[in-house]
Amino acid sequence: MFVTILSFIFVLGVLILVHEFGHFITAKKIGIRVEEFALGFGPKLISKRKGETVYSIRAVPLGGFCSMTGEFPPDDDSSEEEIKLYEETKKNGRTFDQQLPWERFLVSIMGPVMNFVLAFIIFIIIFLGYGLPVSQSNTTEIGQITPQMPAAEAGLQPGDQIVAVNGQETESWQEMSNLLSKAEGQEIKLEVERDNEIFNVSLTPEYNQQLDKAVIGISARIIRENVGPIKAVTQGFNQTIYSTRLIIMGVVDMIKARSAEGLGGPVMIANVVGQAAKTGFENLLNWMAVISINLGIINLLPLPALDGGRLIFIIVEKIRGKALPPEKEGLIHMIGFALLMLLMVFIIYRDIANIFFK
Repeated sequence: MFVTILSFIFVLGVLILVHEFGHFITAKKIGIRVEEFALGFGPKLISKRKGETVYSIRAVPLGGFCSMTGEFPPDDDSSEEEIKLYEETKKNGRTFDQQLPWERFLVSIMGPVMNFVLAFIIFIIIFLGYGLPVSQSNTTEIGQITPQMPAAEAGLQPGDQIVAVNGQETESWQEMSNLLSKAEGQEIKLEVERDNEIFNVSLTPEYNQQLDKAVIGISARIIRENVGPIKAVTQGFNQTIYSTRLIIMGVVDMIKARSAEGLGGPVMIANVVGQAAKTGFENLLNWMAVISINLGIINLLPLPALDGGRLIFIIVEKIRGKALPPEKEGLIHMIGFALLMLLMVFIIYRDIANIFFK
């Protein structure tokens, strides 16, 4: 549990920091007044003002924000202090709503863009530090474990050697894989060797639609070659594009099926990250990159309260030649945020049920 919590805070903290920094640095470069740069929501735990901006860490580590003056212009419910601050900033031409559409578009999109950049950098680090995969071993040694799959739940680890499946000895990865693929929905017993000791593990393979066979969530040991910086950058870019494409296809399939089965919230992310951390730092980095891409894609969806929703408003403004009244846009974002929170509650409830009570 300690590893899971620590890994979750580390991964989510970095992803949020990078995302909000994209909004923050772009707004600063354009000249927009940033009131607060925060990691987390809820009550402030730590805060420090530097110049005109307050930097804070808040109690609920499930997000963050970069609050810009004029992002939501003051209304009748605003305090005198908020109105005064807005008017003073507006005199200097530094409110968010005073900027040109392309400038606001740039500020809004740079959060998700930074998540893709982070994934790109992480893949480069993986290729430089661990090498480029060129082939896989045909031994029965486990190379990687997929979080939230039967093997991870059973406690198997990279480096474990599967000696037998249901008493039948296995000498190659292909032979072992064939035995596992025939056991969909049936509990099987594995004889596993770890540190020269043999122990038994019972688990039930799950059907994988893409592979069209039963799997337990393991992959063979990868044979790698060392690469230089140029090749690492090239392969890092290719891996980012490949991963982005797979995730987008998954989102499209989910929308077509009108199913929320593929959605996961903080509880699922914590579980995935925790299991990945236990199987090695490389696996943790890889999942961190994948989650970062997911975060970037989700934030680009054209939904109110997300960056993608704001981008749509800016595009509509450009087409119409005038912006939507601030009170109407603010109301739409507020409704969208409320609906997203309801969805998040549902997802968290489902994740808890799936992880702890399945």
